[in-house]
Amino acid sequence: MKLCDECGINPANIHLTQIMQNETHISHLCEECARKKGINVSLNEQTVEASPQKSVPAVDKTCKQCGCTYALFRSKGWLGCSNCYQAFEKEIDELLLQMHGSLVHKGKKYTARTGTAPQALSEMKRLRQELAVAIKNEAFEQAATIRDAIQTIKQMGVQ
Repeated sequence: MKLCDECGINPANIHLTQIMQNETHISHLCEECARKKGINVSLNEQTVEASPQKSVPAVDKTCKQCGCTYALFRSKGWLGCSNCYQAFEKEIDELLLQMHGSLVHKGKKYTARTGTAPQALSEMKRLRQELAVAIKNEAFEQAATIRDAIQTIKQMGVQ
């Protein structure tokens, strides 16, 4: 039996897999050390009976394409092929719900390819139109001011 990575005394009965920046970090902890890290994992028979909506996935569930088992996925933290997402769909959904609190991605708002806000792009367009009108009307001082404003926005990365 493996001992706890933190204290080295108690048997490790909690196996934590963290994936950060495409690197997998596995920690083996005893219940006491896990609690110190803020991980609440106390499961008893009463808890399992009280929440029947969370099904315990079958350990022998297997992807028909690559042969990856759910147990292997849980231990390694990665899937064998793209078909595993369908084979373990229900289990993955439950994991995502536990980790992120939602099954729907709520990411950042869309910005232009340059990474700039759409407001800056519309401001650039407006200034270019004003510059064209100022040059046409031979208002060169106003055109120079508009040109400087355009240069300032360009320095921020807007084209």
